[in-house]
Amino acid sequence: MSKYRLSIAVVTLVGGFSITAARAADDAAGYLTTSQGAPVTASGECVHTGEWTQGMRFANCEPQPVKAEVAPAPVQAPEVVEEVVIVREVITMPFTLSLDALFDFDSATLKADADAALDALAQQIGRADYQKVDIVGHADRIGAPLYNQRLSERRAQAVRAYLAAHGVDESKISFSGVGSSDPATGTQCNGLRGARLIACLQPDRFAEVTVAGTQSSASQESYDLQQPVIR
Repeated sequence: MSKYRLSIAVVTLVGGFSITAARAADDAAGYLTTSQGAPVTASGECVHTGEWTQGMRFANCEPQPVKAEVAPAPVQAPEVVEEVVIVREVITMPFTLSLDALFDFDSATLKADADAALDALAQQIGRADYQKVDIVGHADRIGAPLYNQRLSERRAQAVRAYLAAHGVDESKISFSGVGSSDPATGTQCNGLRGARLIACLQPDRFAEVTVAGTQSSASQESYDLQQPVIR
């Protein structure tokens, strides 16, 4: 039984060699060869015979078929996200306070009825998104320049202390005084004396309060108040 199976296998193997040899012989027939069986070439290419057909290959005569390359999948560009930057404009609010309404003549102590005026100012500043509050005190020309300088500084400092005590950030408040160096009346009070001169120089006794901040819908009302708060 085992001998029979072996004979079958040998026949099958020989049959396989015969088919391969026949195919090689068929392909060779399509090429011009030398007596040794090597292909004849011209200009680097094998010379075909009349029996050559498309698909025949012999030795190294025909190039191997080129496998089609699969194109890589397109790379999707990353999505660009644009960042929107909102720029808030920094503007200033000028306020002018009449110091005669806050202090008695030649005094740096706040009057008892000064609260209403300063409370209104503190509320307006509080409604704004502010970064800085500058207070500059002014004085009239009655008295020595150095005295008036210090008087204007003390008055500005008193306004600063009140605002800080009523909700305005003290770290954002600065104060200074310029004395009588920047009068608003000019020469219009020349020649007057006593009570008439004091009354005439009233416009020179004032404080400038400037608030710098960014405009927002919540503070629009404050930024629209460009007229002096107290005059």
